[in-house]
Amino acid sequence: MGDRRQQKWRKLALPLAFIITWGLYLGAAARPAQAVPQGGYAHPEVLIQAEELKALMDQKAPPIRILDVRHKAKYYLGHIPGAVQVWRPEMEDKKNPLPGMPAQAVQMEKLLSRLGITNRDTLILYSDQFDHTRLWWLLAYYGFPLNRMKLLDGGLEAWKAKGYPTQLTSPQVARSPFKLPASAQMKSLAATLDEVKGAVSEQSKVILDDRSQRQYLGEEREEGAARPGRIPGSVWVEWKEARVAEGPFKGYFKSAEEITKIYAARGVTSDKDIYLYSNLGQPSTHSLVSLYLAGFPLEKLHLYTGSWTEWSRSKEPIKTGPPGAVKGTEPRRK
Repeated sequence: MGDRRQQKWRKLALPLAFIITWGLYLGAAARPAQAVPQGGYAHPEVLIQAEELKALMDQKAPPIRILDVRHKAKYYLGHIPGAVQVWRPEMEDKKNPLPGMPAQAVQMEKLLSRLGITNRDTLILYSDQFDHTRLWWLLAYYGFPLNRMKLLDGGLEAWKAKGYPTQLTSPQVARSPFKLPASAQMKSLAATLDEVKGAVSEQSKVILDDRSQRQYLGEEREEGAARPGRIPGSVWVEWKEARVAEGPFKGYFKSAEEITKIYAARGVTSDKDIYLYSNLGQPSTHSLVSLYLAGFPLEKLHLYTGSWTEWSRSKEPIKTGPPGAVKGTEPRRK
């Protein structure tokens, strides 16, 4: 009797093990891909991993449009299949005398229409630096739904690292009648010179300079700026600090915990209003998204659109040389 039972269990063991293993596989596949390093983000929906994007492309639903925000020369050396190309001049106000100022809503509507984007599409944005976050910020400012924009974590390199294919030719797209939802504009995402000037002496506000250290110290002047230096009272954290610098996950966003520690060490905390600037404001959008991922309220994050280019051309005071006693900071003006 005992032998019969053992034989019966042996017959059941193999199919049972197969069912359990297959069930575990399906369960793992159903879970969304996690950011690497494990992000712990307050807003993980901002990012998409290469595996998730590939699955969406294979499913062909919901409708997605992939935007490659790199120079055309890089785009034609290889891009994600189906991606359309966008570059900096198309996101800049061509009528503004200040270089690099964000494009007006009408200009962005024309751009998105030319790219064939509709109000049903979810946008997947990627670049090799900070240009995809620039486009994310610009569209968010004009009211494009945040839940229909995602940043590809790690960019094209993350895609290629998974062995996924690239494409050399650009897709043919039909123009669409695209309109931005004017009533949903997030005006708090942008700040003017006067608003930044008023924040200099406010203890509840932080001015964040995310250029290179040489630019912050006034040892180097970027093209377009009238003077080298920084805004008095500003703290310095280069935008690259929020990205993984080396290894298999190079270019990914760091975890929320790491981002929070990096910025908190310079007095940048979520209870304060943060005014971000760089030379033209482009790298600052990467810092802004990093802080949002880490849990900073979006309404407390303000991009100074004129940035150092405008401030350096104004009559406002500047600061050069090493900062004050606290690393990356200096005494506020009274």
